[in-house]
Amino acid sequence: MIKLFFLFFTLFFSLQAAVLQLHHDSSSSIETSIEYLEDHDGNISLKEIQKSTFAPYTKERSVNFGFTQSVYWFKIDLNNFSPNQNKKWWVKIDYPLLESIDLYLIKNGGEVLKYQRMGTSQPFHTREVASHHFISELPLKNIADSTLLLRVETQSSMQLPLSILSSEALLADMEQNNFFVGIYYGLFIIILLYNIVLFIYTSDLNYLRYILFLISFILWQLSFDGLGIKYVWGDARWLIEHGSSALIAFTSFCALYFSRHFLNTPRFTPRMDKIIVGMMIFSIVMVIVSSILPYGRVIPINALLASIMPIVLLSAGLLVMRHEYRAARFYVAGWSSLLIATIIFAFNKFDLIPSFYGVNHVQQIGSAVEMIFLSLALAHRVYLLQREYIGKLNHLNDSLSDKVKIALDEARMKDRLFVQQSRLAAMGEMIEQIAHQWRQPLHTLALINQDMYVKQKLGTCDEEYFDQSHERIDEHLQYLSKTIDDFRNFYKTDKSISLEDVGELAADALRLSDVFLKYAKIKTYLEVSTTRKVNIAKNEMIQVLMNLIKNAHDAIIEQRICDGKIIVSVEDNDTGIMVCVEDNAGGIAPSVLEKVFDIYFTTKDPEYGTGLGLHMSKFIIEESFGGKIWVENINGGARFIILLPGENPKTLVSKSE
Repeated sequence: MIKLFFLFFTLFFSLQAAVLQLHHDSSSSIETSIEYLEDHDGNISLKEIQKSTFAPYTKERSVNFGFTQSVYWFKIDLNNFSPNQNKKWWVKIDYPLLESIDLYLIKNGGEVLKYQRMGTSQPFHTREVASHHFISELPLKNIADSTLLLRVETQSSMQLPLSILSSEALLADMEQNNFFVGIYYGLFIIILLYNIVLFIYTSDLNYLRYILFLISFILWQLSFDGLGIKYVWGDARWLIEHGSSALIAFTSFCALYFSRHFLNTPRFTPRMDKIIVGMMIFSIVMVIVSSILPYGRVIPINALLASIMPIVLLSAGLLVMRHEYRAARFYVAGWSSLLIATIIFAFNKFDLIPSFYGVNHVQQIGSAVEMIFLSLALAHRVYLLQREYIGKLNHLNDSLSDKVKIALDEARMKDRLFVQQSRLAAMGEMIEQIAHQWRQPLHTLALINQDMYVKQKLGTCDEEYFDQSHERIDEHLQYLSKTIDDFRNFYKTDKSISLEDVGELAADALRLSDVFLKYAKIKTYLEVSTTRKVNIAKNEMIQVLMNLIKNAHDAIIEQRICDGKIIVSVEDNDTGIMVCVEDNAGGIAPSVLEKVFDIYFTTKDPEYGTGLGLHMSKFIIEESFGGKIWVENINGGARFIILLPGENPKTLVSKSE
């Protein structure tokens, strides 16, 4: 009974390794035709292997023995149904991390038809087809039966996703593969550029951390797909031998670093933050170790790190979600997709689940979905921050509006105080002018009174003399009364706008200034060539003109000009009415010409000048009247020019009747 069972067992496994029939464009069910032999020491020669007994590969999936230190031999018996046709056949191995592949095509009888060494240990330019996969032609013309032997040695997972294709099928397969590769990496490039633009626009460091994670992941994926050798680092031995493993650790560090700041784990979940920091430190250590030690010794640790990392980050995202951090929802969705893909990928590496197209590319699919969700998470975070900032800005705007209102009220109060201060300064000067103005009439009244008293005592004060004295006294009293009225009208605070004749206002300003002008023996000239009226505040305009006349007076006194003169002119202008006040005091020094209107700026002694008059004049003309005022030097003196624009509604010009 036992012998019968052993015979059945032997026949069952011998039937499993069937001859591979080549009569279509591609081989099907190639796994049932593969036999294998494990070479523990890697010392079995070709002659010995041809005499050895192979075991059939009984699993109905792509060849996968997981991580192993052994060398494996694989054998496939081929039967070419059309050996006389010109159809070419190719063997294609879809796992680009295999380091050494020795291919032998042996004719029945033991003759070696072809030998080729492939793998990452060989320079890329020696590949028969410039592909990131390993492809080699099988010279089967006129060969009906042959055997394909493959000796595979690798520090990576011992996988052999193998297919045998005709030229037409190989071309179609490569086009399809290039199409999906283009879509995959094109998607990553778009995501990368999109986040670079957002980083430039927002200056948010989270985008920079995510960009670093993206770049490291793309480099690792290029290494894993074999495209790094083809397009990026070529035959650089260190990158080929250590790059893939080191990039796994570095990508893990970048993912942890980005996630820690994006989720703000130090604030929301301090315990998980300590775990993340610990894994970051371990990742950096593994980057250094992977740069030194062989790939086979560190890849299991890095694969385990890459499997645990999504679990930790997914857990952190779930914990942060409890704090109503809405951007974490996209984050959790992204890492969930990568976690599922990573678990499937790791199980496949350790030969726990079979290999097929979806599993072989599950890492790419999961990573693409993850990157899309992480980009959405960042965009949603920016949206939330923007909404928060807008709320704060609206609050600040409300507060600012109140502050502006308060500031405007304070500014208006300061303006009123400023005007009052200017008026008080002018009032002091006016009191002095009134004193000068009244001194002569009072002296005359005193003389008339004394003369009348003497004549009365002497009895010589007749009726005619009395009448004459009475008329003289009355004349001087009216003069004094008119002086009081002039100054009282000037100091009225009424700022109402009304149609005023600027020529008449100029005459009033000269009359009010007459006392100190006559005392200084300064001649004045008034030149009026227009009767147009302007809507202005009368007293404010008189104050401006008196300020300019007083400045001209002071300049003439200071320069000791013997024949001092002041000319006030009023004339039409293309845009309104122009008023000029000029003197012959020698002009203003160029170094201070642009400062004369600055508040508190004066060239006089502090006892005699406050620096308020010209600044106040500029304020009234430009702010109250909407006009312009400036100063220029002329031959022998200075000229202050006032322009009251007729088209400005504040200074509406109208023809007098």
